[in-house]
Amino acid sequence: MRFPKVGDIIATEEALELCKHFELDYLIARIAANPDRYKSWEFDGCSGLPDEIMGFFTGCNWEDITYKCCLPHDLCYAYGEPGNDMERKRVDQNFYNDLVNKAGMKKWLASAFLEAVRIGGREEFGLSFSWGFAHK
Repeated sequence: MRFPKVGDIIATEEALELCKHFELDYLIARIAANPDRYKSWEFDGCSGLPDEIMGFFTGCNWEDITYKCCLPHDLCYAYGEPGNDMERKRVDQNFYNDLVNKAGMKKWLASAFLEAVRIGGREEFGLSFSWGFAHK
């Protein structure tokens, strides 16, 4: 599996392959049911924090954080069901768990990341990384 680099554009077809890699079956079904509903988007790594300093800042391997935690989280946000805050909470909790269990981040720092995505990723902000951002 080739992972996107920061700045790469993710088309719907590539997103489906990435969802398969991360076993995001509910997203595969959602996207496959209506692929024209979604637009391509730019992978920004870990939104709001430059990847180059990620490892220094967290004491963890930034590639692990970017590709084991942020990329699957971005996929879930991109194709998240608009208005479904329960889904968003579950996705954010999975992000926290991935930071701790897959990237080895300290729990206190993973909690700060969790709070940042809970606040900054709100759908109503309409940002490039807000909940449901790949919807047309």
